[in-house]
Amino acid sequence: MRIWLAGGGTGGHLCPGMALADELRRLRPEVEVGFLGTNEGLDREMLWGGGYRLELLSAGRGSPLSWRRPGNAPRFALALWQAYRLFRRERPDVVAALGGFAAAAPGIMARIMSIPLVILEQNTVPGRVNRLLSRWAVEIFSQFEEARVWFAESPANFHHSGSPLREPFLKLLSEPPCRGDSLLVMGGSQGAKRLNEIVAAAARRIVGETGCRLIHVAGPGHEAEIRARYRRAGVSAQVYGFHGDMEELYRRSRLVVARSGAISLAEFAAAGLPAILVPLPSALDDHQRLNALSLVHSGAALSYEETTASTETFAPLVVSLWKDETRRSAMAAEMRRTVLPNSGPEVARAVLRLMGERG
Repeated sequence: MRIWLAGGGTGGHLCPGMALADELRRLRPEVEVGFLGTNEGLDREMLWGGGYRLELLSAGRGSPLSWRRPGNAPRFALALWQAYRLFRRERPDVVAALGGFAAAAPGIMARIMSIPLVILEQNTVPGRVNRLLSRWAVEIFSQFEEARVWFAESPANFHHSGSPLREPFLKLLSEPPCRGDSLLVMGGSQGAKRLNEIVAAAARRIVGETGCRLIHVAGPGHEAEIRARYRRAGVSAQVYGFHGDMEELYRRSRLVVARSGAISLAEFAAAGLPAILVPLPSALDDHQRLNALSLVHSGAALSYEETTASTETFAPLVVSLWKDETRRSAMAAEMRRTVLPNSGPEVARAVLRLMGERG
């Protein structure tokens, strides 16, 4: 029994795939699980040491038809050939598309070779690769119910399953909502330059008026700059480029300021951590803003627009929420209500059923 999980580049694509892989191994240790990714993301860094096989394809970022990246077309053709050779040599029972440019060639090749294709979609507005692949998929598992409309023409069965979470984050569900003494700032697996700058500019006032500790996961490549900004502002902060133990940072936090990537939102929900979300304005199809609105409407989070950001508006927003324990407690409760804790087992069992049918 063999499955290839195709996609990656960012934590938002890789994390649910890793959670599904963990659950498959737990339920059926004999299942062979591998990942298909690229060199142009965090695939090596995140999967290194996880015990999973990683095969790298040549696909580049963006569409193979992009005139701005003329090299994408031949690279995509090579990625199709690589996927064909791999699937012919090691015929999988199922291919799972995790989203992102690395999922396209394996997903298309699964269709050509009549291999069952499933999709894991994390956002309210599905990515373009998953939308393309949905026309050939047999099952679609989505974190948000709002994504259903985008797959209305797909022959696949749509499941509002939530997003699979790895065991350390599931453990947070058995603990009280996080009420540490820190303000956690994070911009996703690749960082967020403008978000980093907004918080650093307001940090002196926020810390001065709340007495909070400050933890900032600035993203790879931004750590030194943000550390220097805090030093110049006279603010003591723990700054990381990347942190491999996010669940522990959640335990130490009382409030998070972050982008609204879907997997981060699922983790905040598991932690019961109130959030001020700053959506990435340039996100494809504005999906981060729509992700954020899903939680804002339920009362679990606040949204703050980066394009109109200023210290005069951002600092008071953070200070006000930090000091309002009643509101934060209500937000934490609403966060927890968005969790679908059985997502991992549900998706894994569906995949195993497909494998059994194929066998």
